[in-house]
Amino acid sequence: MRSRINSIITQNRLVSRARSRARTQSTNIGKVLNNSTNNGNNTSKAIKNQAAQQNKELSKADAEAKNNFTNIKDAAQALKGHTKKLLLMPGKDWDELTEEEISEFKEKAVSEATSMIEDYNQMIKSMTKEGGRINELYLDQIKNYFRSSKIELEEMGITQGKDGTLDVNYETLKTADARKLKDVFCTEGGFSDRVSKKAEDVISNAETNLAVINKNQYAGNYSYNRYGSDIFDFINNGGKYNARG
Repeated sequence: MRSRINSIITQNRLVSRARSRARTQSTNIGKVLNNSTNNGNNTSKAIKNQAAQQNKELSKADAEAKNNFTNIKDAAQALKGHTKKLLLMPGKDWDELTEEEISEFKEKAVSEATSMIEDYNQMIKSMTKEGGRINELYLDQIKNYFRSSKIELEEMGITQGKDGTLDVNYETLKTADARKLKDVFCTEGGFSDRVSKKAEDVISNAETNLAVINKNQYAGNYSYNRYGSDIFDFINNGGKYNARG
């Protein structure tokens, strides 16, 4: 599964929309030619104006996608930073902690967990806004991580909204059992650890798409395709799929 996903990530986005855009461009230019006078200069000018308008629209799409993927990457990286700190807590075996150390651990863990959830929500919102089959796959996996720890998280005042973002009752979180807080947020294999590992894939996908957008002249006039279609579909004349669903 991972190799298949990586193949889609690395080979996606370069060619697919070129086909549909080529059809659109051909249709539009045909209209321009039919509506133009027989004067060669007027026809040439009309075609250039049509092409310039299309390029302007493509640039807007690329700019929006670039902003979305930048937000995704930044949020995922920030999330990983908070999770890294959480996984280092409390710094010694639980049974060796004094009451004072447990209280100190709890205060710091609640603070880091709160910040992690803020970045988590920003990542979810940006991935949802951009869409795409890879983002949708990762979103489903991340939402399932919550479901796996649903009981423990809800006991701490953390619930999941319909859009996948998390709502936090901060008063409930502050009074949560310290050991449960550790198990969910500060333990390998726990909720935050699983989300953090998936964030690595999210970052990789964002970086791949940003690289394509930044080099969108690599394949001639092909532009970044936010709706997606595997390059192999284009080569094999397969049907275009919509990455948003």
